[in-house]
Amino acid sequence: MTEQRVRTAVIGVGLIGEQHAEAFAANPRAELVMVCDANPERAQTVAARFGCVATSSLADVAASDAEVVAIATPDFAHHDPAMAMLHAGKHLVIEKPLTTTTAEGVEIVNLARQKGLKLTINLGNRWSSQFTNIRNSVQAGEIGEPVFAYYRTSDSLYVPTKMLSWGAKSGPQWFLFAHTMDMLRWIIGQEAIEVYAMGEKRVLAGRGIDAFDAIQAMVKFERSFATFESSWIVPEAYPSIVESLLTINGSEGRLQVSSGNQAFELTSDTLGRHLHDRPAKWSHYRMPDFWWGAGRNLIDCLLDGGEPAISAEDGLRVVAMIEATERSIATGKPVSIDSLL
Repeated sequence: MTEQRVRTAVIGVGLIGEQHAEAFAANPRAELVMVCDANPERAQTVAARFGCVATSSLADVAASDAEVVAIATPDFAHHDPAMAMLHAGKHLVIEKPLTTTTAEGVEIVNLARQKGLKLTINLGNRWSSQFTNIRNSVQAGEIGEPVFAYYRTSDSLYVPTKMLSWGAKSGPQWFLFAHTMDMLRWIIGQEAIEVYAMGEKRVLAGRGIDAFDAIQAMVKFERSFATFESSWIVPEAYPSIVESLLTINGSEGRLQVSSGNQAFELTSDTLGRHLHDRPAKWSHYRMPDFWWGAGRNLIDCLLDGGEPAISAEDGLRVVAMIEATERSIATGKPVSIDSLL
């Protein structure tokens, strides 16, 4: 007997959305039926690749027989398509961050709950064996009780100036803190209480991009604290698009992981660069296969029962942490998470 397959669609098939479509198309438990993009030519190109229907209309997706829809529009543009799909009875995978305001996130989460629909957030590092091992170590008490942590993840200037056309409507806080803040709260199993942050707008502003160059946020958790750091102005000469360092200090030990060097080093006179990524990856940033675990997990939940591993509330908590960061920068004062939720 042929196993039931869940019909899927993707809204926004740019750099990341096309890879959502690819993951659905490759999943034996799923069937990709439609892709949607504001650029009709882009939608047609991706649809032709996977043999599905192309559209530029949200109404078409809402009226389709897709049961699961992945929303991979830019950071600031998740709310409207998410609400439209929930009203149409679709289960959702939303690219991180859930939204870029807590109020919009609350609307989405509440509507999903009212409709009895499943909602998960694509926080790809949750499916990495490297980070799963770190979480298991912390949860097993191998470093004792977490006391404090430092988490830095930054991008080279390439990202806001060349990779993204909408960098001014996002920033390193939404693009990168969405990953790191979620990851640490998941690893240590504690919720954030309060955020105090500082940020600088100078280098990118000089290039006509109204986004933070760098941000540091000190976050008080229930039984520990952490400093999160993010920047969008790492020099393009840096050998990788992303550089990252996580250190967790406990009462009886310490864990550290650096992912800047991906065990690949290329020194090329032809390119005039020393690289930790192939040049092709810079023009089409391809995520590892584990990155699409949220979509696979949602499909498994629909077929086998259960709730998504990354909950809607997880996504909402992270949005509140980032918005608290922005408010703290603006006011120069600590901001409580509860004041937003």
